[in-house]
Amino acid sequence: MIVEDVRCEPVTDGRRLSAAVRAGTRLPSARLHFTVPGGEDGWLPERGDAFLAALLMPAMSLGEELVVDAPVSARLLRSARTVAAVYAAWWEQLREVRVTAGEVDEARRGPERVGLFFTLGVDSFYSLLGDGEHRAEPGHRPVTDLLFVNFDQHAGPDQDELLGRVRQVAAGTGCRALAVETDVRAFTAPLVRWEDFHGAALAATALALQGLLGRCLIAASFDYRRLPPYGSHPVLDHLWSTEALEVVHDGADATRAQKVARRLARSDLALRNLAVCWRGRPGRNCGACEKCLRTMVALELAGVLPRCATLPAVLDPDRLRSVPVSTADARDAMREAAADAAARGRPDLAQAAAQAADGPGPVPPAAVAR
Repeated sequence: MIVEDVRCEPVTDGRRLSAAVRAGTRLPSARLHFTVPGGEDGWLPERGDAFLAALLMPAMSLGEELVVDAPVSARLLRSARTVAAVYAAWWEQLREVRVTAGEVDEARRGPERVGLFFTLGVDSFYSLLGDGEHRAEPGHRPVTDLLFVNFDQHAGPDQDELLGRVRQVAAGTGCRALAVETDVRAFTAPLVRWEDFHGAALAATALALQGLLGRCLIAASFDYRRLPPYGSHPVLDHLWSTEALEVVHDGADATRAQKVARRLARSDLALRNLAVCWRGRPGRNCGACEKCLRTMVALELAGVLPRCATLPAVLDPDRLRSVPVSTADARDAMREAAADAAARGRPDLAQAAAQAADGPGPVPPAAVAR
């Protein structure tokens, strides 16, 4: 797999970093891009780091050497070998491959701004609100930019409304909202599962913005007690760092219920804007899927479910009990919700969540979210 002709160019509404990619017969040649509406000159340097991160796993899936004909961080190039070894250990279909670059850079000083990938979900709100708690600490570098990445290339009124809510949260926390559009997910989808790959996709986006950011946080999906092989992971995320950009896996110190109770329950801004469900329209919680219902359990245990404007105000244990839970990770998360409910003296929710985790049930009628 060859990456070449890396360039940053102005587009109608901002700046675009792109590269030509030539791969084997299973992928057509294409031009991958990271586009920042409103982006400024210098934000997206003409480097190959982002494309190395985005294409390492697909190259391993093809069993092809990855050649990046552009400047690449010496630190990142060294770490790529470790990332590949972890990938191969976790997912047997991936084979370690050689990675080379046209030019290898030495250390550079990075910018001072700090990014946080932000989706309006529990995990990213926990990292954002936690950053606010630490702002007074000596040496702390506060989050300055909330990054919302349009990996699915959604467009239309729903997407505009979702971005509007991200901007409201940014304004309420003294940050800047920054939208990024990329076709990385669509290009790599024939070769890799999103659950395995998304951490690299996030890191690639941060690496594309090395002219703007010196540090970037990826909010943890799992806590330290439950860390399955997963695309974003404390073993992996920091390995995407360069001399100029530190990538940080943040928030694995807490379960979902603890995140809600410790921080989100005290934030009206979070409760007005919480978005956890991506099953239907962008940013619109269905109120009926297992992820919505697990989140409702956490909000109910924290005593704030009626205050959450984006989910139904009442949690029905029968609906929780019968919700389909289709993946092993989701079943583990539902069992965690059951344990949290039992520990908080809610046997009705504990039993319902445990039953949902242990077997399929009938599809519940759609909830009516207010």
